[in-house]
Amino acid sequence: MDSDADGYTSSAILINYLKSIFPNINIKWELQEGKEHGIILDKVPSETNLVIVPDSGSNQYEIHSALKKRGIDVIVLDHHECEKESEDAIVVNNQLSPEYPNKNFSGAGIVYKFCKAIDEYLGINKADYFLDLVAVGNIADMMDMRELETRYYVLKGLESINNSFIKALLKQQEYSINGVVNITNIAFYIVPLINAAIRVGDEEDKINMMKSFLESNETVYYKKKDIDEPIQTATARRLYNLKNKQNRLRDKGVELIEKRIEEKRLLLNKVLIVNVTDILDKNLTGLVANQISRKYKRPVLLIRQKEKSTIFGGSARGYEKGVLKDFKQFLQDINQFIFCEGHKNAFGFEIEAEKLIEVNDIINDLLKDVEIDVDEYEVDFIIPSEQFDTQVIYNIHKLKDLWSNNVEEPLIAITKISVNKEDIQLIGKNKNTLKFKNRNIDFIKFNYSEEEFKKVFNGECFVMEVVGRCSINQWDGKEIPQFIIEDFNILEIKDKEWIF
Repeated sequence: MDSDADGYTSSAILINYLKSIFPNINIKWELQEGKEHGIILDKVPSETNLVIVPDSGSNQYEIHSALKKRGIDVIVLDHHECEKESEDAIVVNNQLSPEYPNKNFSGAGIVYKFCKAIDEYLGINKADYFLDLVAVGNIADMMDMRELETRYYVLKGLESINNSFIKALLKQQEYSINGVVNITNIAFYIVPLINAAIRVGDEEDKINMMKSFLESNETVYYKKKDIDEPIQTATARRLYNLKNKQNRLRDKGVELIEKRIEEKRLLLNKVLIVNVTDILDKNLTGLVANQISRKYKRPVLLIRQKEKSTIFGGSARGYEKGVLKDFKQFLQDINQFIFCEGHKNAFGFEIEAEKLIEVNDIINDLLKDVEIDVDEYEVDFIIPSEQFDTQVIYNIHKLKDLWSNNVEEPLIAITKISVNKEDIQLIGKNKNTLKFKNRNIDFIKFNYSEEEFKKVFNGECFVMEVVGRCSINQWDGKEIPQFIIEDFNILEIKDKEWIF
């Protein structure tokens, strides 16, 4: 299986389903080490009759052949692109089928369809019970929610949460999600816990997570309360702690990389290429690349030398608010990389060490006339401040359950907002949240330092344009309309405006 949330949920659907209709079935499951994918030939026991591979394995042609020679049948249930269909395995893959139009269905979805086919063959209806796992898998793998079939199954799954581990994760995050189970909350508060176990958890953590998905009846002693509790509850709490650990490791990695960028004067380059071989855990490379790209407002390549090799691999992240809208295609067009695979602004790559300096020079030359770290926002609405009121926020908030991958919450530009300096505050425990009120709406910008505040707000009255998103803050039984600022410009500084 794929070593991610879609892989775990795909496997859980398959095993839970098969055990629901064949209680005495003998199933052995195997987890990957790190972020590997597919079948590991040496781990297939000799007495095996059938290997089923969820969410990976389509292109493991040699392994399919080797297992066939051992008399072992192989079924692959996958959604990843591959060159051709295997001659030695049954491959169910929506990317290979000209008859199946939905190419935006994750491994969990393909496994569900496989189970529905068994339902139909046996004249039963068991597969739908596992649609909650289908939903989490598709959300986690960032499937395009404009695809109506995918959206249908995701919404059906979220309507009825049956899996005890998903319930435990929701309970663990109940404060953050405020009782709302929708695509956004699963993506921001549930999936990251699963990913944290995969990135920084040990083997026991991953095994316990899989057992929890598989509805294990095991209990775990909780010393703090001197009780035995379900493994699902204990694992959910452990994943929450692992997420915090991951954040600490991420922040430490960012700090070390920032130091290297400064020491080696890498900001002189249009794209940040940073060697992290000796300073960053490989499982955190993509996560840290996101942070570095956002901080420096430019694309980044975090490179790592492969052991006993002249090849570097790593994670690349584009900066979507910048001028390069498809960083992967930009690098592929240079024609120096062994491969660049993944999404257009989040992908893995490999390159020969001897080509790194040449590639850096090519990039700098291609972008020599481009101001690389300028933010450009593609907004959905531009609204003059006198037309932006609380009703706009309430109307958008009503649609909150629709937001998902490629059906994003609207990004809005509000123009010509006049604010007196005395009405602008820095609030919060650390005094790093900017706040002002306009037309009964709280405008909020997080992570805004006192140093920035003193530098920017030097005058009496400011005419601003802001870019951000609408929000409702629910506090003490009240609903407070907010506008969460992503960025802003000061258009004019003038004398204080009086209300009389």
